[in-house]
This record gives sequence, structure tokens and C-alpha cells, in this order.
Amino acid sequence: MSEVMTIGEPMVNLIADSNETYLEARTLPRQMAGAEFNVAIGVSRQGHTVSYVTTLGKDWQGDLILEYMNGIGIDTTNIRRMTGAATGYQLKVRSSDGEPKVIYFRSGSAASQTTPDIVDTIDFDGVKILHVTGIFSALAPNTYDTVSNLVDAARSHGVTVLFDPNPRPTLWPGKEAMIAATNKLAAKSDVFMPGLEEGRLFSGAVDPHDIAKFYLDMGVGKVIIKLGDEGSALFELDGNSSVQKTVVPSFTVNVVDTVGAGDGFASGVITALLEGLDTRHLLERANAVGAIQVTSVSDSEGLPTAEELRDFIASTPRKELSL
Repeated sequence: MSEVMTIGEPMVNLIADSNETYLEARTLPRQMAGAEFNVAIGVSRQGHTVSYVTTLGKDWQGDLILEYMNGIGIDTTNIRRMTGAATGYQLKVRSSDGEPKVIYFRSGSAASQTTPDIVDTIDFDGVKILHVTGIFSALAPNTYDTVSNLVDAARSHGVTVLFDPNPRPTLWPGKEAMIAATNKLAAKSDVFMPGLEEGRLFSGAVDPHDIAKFYLDMGVGKVIIKLGDEGSALFELDGNSSVQKTVVPSFTVNVVDTVGAGDGFASGVITALLEGLDTRHLLERANAVGAIQVTSVSDSEGLPTAEELRDFIASTPRKELSL
């Protein structure tokens, strides 16, 4: 079994690799997309094994995704196929400000039909880290229940749970429902990893220290706050129950496309945990993978190998950051 497991909605990504509109574009290269899929690719590129849990339609998109996963060594044992619902896909066009225009075709998708009983057949032998996000949790009540069941099962097997809230407000019936559901999952996690504005939204606090304390008081072991392109901070309790903070700046790069930066960051955190890196080097790696990813138009094609990551860290200038 793989070292890492994730659950989500993988999608085919059709990209116009220019600033053209969809009407102007004459070619749409096929790549892969989906936050959890990006993380899985990043973990695999860094030399670790990963398993994916989801449901795909019996269609060309599902066939393409399975072929891609099998080709790079992602374990597909826990992927179901179904008729009557399609595999999601998306269209993306670049923009000059690094924030691409994306249209999703995922309503009623096969992934959104995933039910909690999928957890019943999962073998956790060898799994060390489970990565979940707020995106798949928000697709439908049944996917939230599936994620919750998977987290409970993982914890019962001694698996470390990493939760990236990655909020999608349009997928929830309302703001309060999103906050309550997110915090319920956060309380079950060992590592909670919000962006700064996300942390403010979900905790009601403003200062990063207060955000972290909100979740540490819930029993979360580590709170990692992403500080945009400036860097990141990790908060945890020491033996005297005092909050310890580590802050590490990010790297200076030319931004092409911001999509996937947080997913790259997550893959850096996961692989650093697997390799037992100390807190400072964990954040350095996560910042580096996120920075590398924003230099690529693809959601995941820019994610580095272990060797590329080492070279980038050794040769790329750092920003300054104080918190």
C-alpha cells in the first residue's frame, strides 16, 4: 500500500496556452486538474507513493485520468467507475495577471456520487498520511460524509491526517454551513493548513497567532498558515503548552499562473513529514514547491522532482518576511 492517500475529484484540464479567449483558441491540450490530483502528482514526483480514492465515469475523461495515474505510479485500487454520471473536466485560459479564467463542467459528476461505503474496502496498511481538502467535502452531503468516514478510519489506523480547507463558497448552501463543516473536519486533523484569509474566515480571529491558537486548542497538532507569495508559518505547542512559531520566507520567481500553488505547497509538506524534516526545512520545501508551480501554466506539470527541488532551493533568492 502507498505511503500517502488522498480523496478528491480528478478532472481533465483543457488549456488554451495563450491569452486567447475560448472562441479564439484553436487547440486545447489535455492535461490533468483537481486540487487533490495536483497534490498526488507532486508527492509522486518527489519519489513517494500515493493512492487516490474517488469515483470516475465510464467515459473518455475517466479512461484518460486512469491511464495518466497508472503511468506515473499513482495507485488506483480505490477508484470506482460508474455509468450514468460523467467524469468532470474544465477549460482554462491564461491571463496576464497570473489568475486564469476557468470554466468547470462538474455538476452531478461521478466523483460527486461517491458514497461513504467506499471506505469499507480500503486497506490502510502502510499508509502514513491522509490528505483531504474542503473541495471534495463540499461537493455533496454524501462526499462530506465520505471524507469524514475516511478521516475517522485513517485515525483509527494511526494515520496522520492533513487537512487543507481550500474553501469553495459556491459549493456550500451558505457561509455558516461552510464554516461549521470545515471546523468539524479541522478538529479531527493532525495538520491544518489554511491560507491567512481562510484562517481568518474559519476562526474569526485576525492575527496568525490567534488563528493558530484557535485550532491548537481544538487538539490540532500543527497549524501551518500560508502567507501568500511571502512565505509560511507553522505553529505548534511545546511541552509546556506554549505556542511555538516558525516563519520561513518564500522564493523570488516570475509568476505565470497561480493555480496549483497551494497544492504544490501541500505536496511539499507531506513529503517533508514523510522524510522527517525539521520544521524550518519543512516550510522551506513547501514554499519552494509552491513557488516552482506558479512558474508553469499547467495546474501540475511544473511540479518538481526531488532533484529539481534541491537545485531550486540551492539557487533561488529568498524574500524577506517577518511575522
